[in-house]
Amino acid sequence: MSGGTIVLSSITWAIRAQKLLEAQGIASNMRKISKIGKLRGCGYGLEIADHLEAAVRILDNGKIKYIDVINQV
Repeated sequence: MSGGTIVLSSITWAIRAQKLLEAQGIASNMRKISKIGKLRGCGYGLEIADHLEAAVRILDNGKIKYIDVINQV
């Protein structure tokens, strides 16, 4: 896995996740994502250019709740 998007349910979770990743040296770009089926509405995505697997592990260890991980094709 190289890059992709981590989908979170709210801007609060997205900000928490982004701060945690930045502290570990992983850059991300936040964007609003409309109509995510698992959310029944909108969510926020953190676009990760590289090290997506590491980012997911960091969020898991930091107990950050995310909805989905979308791999870049």
